[in-house]
Amino acid sequence: MKKKKLAEQPTINSPLHNPMLNYSVYVMSRAEGILVRLAAFVVGGLTGLVFYGGLFKIDGFSTWATHISNMLFFAAAGLLAMKLVLPIYKKRRLEKRSSQLKTQFRDMLKSLVASFSSGSNVRSAFEAALGDLKMQYSDKDFIVREMQEIVDGIDQNISVEIMLRNFGDRSGNEDILSFADVFEICYRKGGDMRFIIHRTYSVISEKIAVSDEIETKLTSNKMQHNVMSVMPIAVVALLRLTNESFAANFATPTGVIVNTIAIGVFIGAYKFGLKIVDIKG
Repeated sequence: MKKKKLAEQPTINSPLHNPMLNYSVYVMSRAEGILVRLAAFVVGGLTGLVFYGGLFKIDGFSTWATHISNMLFFAAAGLLAMKLVLPIYKKRRLEKRSSQLKTQFRDMLKSLVASFSSGSNVRSAFEAALGDLKMQYSDKDFIVREMQEIVDGIDQNISVEIMLRNFGDRSGNEDILSFADVFEICYRKGGDMRFIIHRTYSVISEKIAVSDEIETKLTSNKMQHNVMSVMPIAVVALLRLTNESFAANFATPTGVIVNTIAIGVFIGAYKFGLKIVDIKG
């Protein structure tokens, strides 16, 4: 239970007892949370009206029941959209963060390779790598903050292996965790640090290149999936706005049943499509 609660925290204390980012948890800012929820509620509510709006009309004219049902369906669809969109949004943000961290970690290894190649010891190599990273990234970027924490830990006589292990555990990245393990073994056994780090850098670079190639090839498929996901809603909305007799069919009991079945099929197809295009490199 304690481990589960720790995994859900946005920050985890480093060996220096500083709160450092937990990369497996994404916490939205107040403004971001309000904006995402509002957008999901409005879009979801309008989508609900596209399929279930205009019920209980008499001779083509709206009644009080029509207005009440419109508000109820708008609110229900909006709340449902908020519940469905928030996890998807957080997942996308976590994936983007993970991708950025992987790229930045590769650049960190590249700087370490250069430092060790010049004959620097471990402390000097990490300090030099931090300097290089500060020229590439801002102080707010993930890898700069992590490297600064590692260097500060070394300065306070905390072993670099412990600092790297903490970084790897918080990142949830297999490459960083593997590097921490390899570094610890190599450092304690007196291995060739330059070769190990260079090899790790080469492997990660190759993995990122393959991932980028896969992502490029899937971009058009993902775009088609997004367009096809929106098209049914757009087509129904257009027909309802331009064809009154067609719109009237939606307000019948049969129309409501058919709409509900169609929405179920649509959601199922959307989720199945996500699994098709969601290929990890």
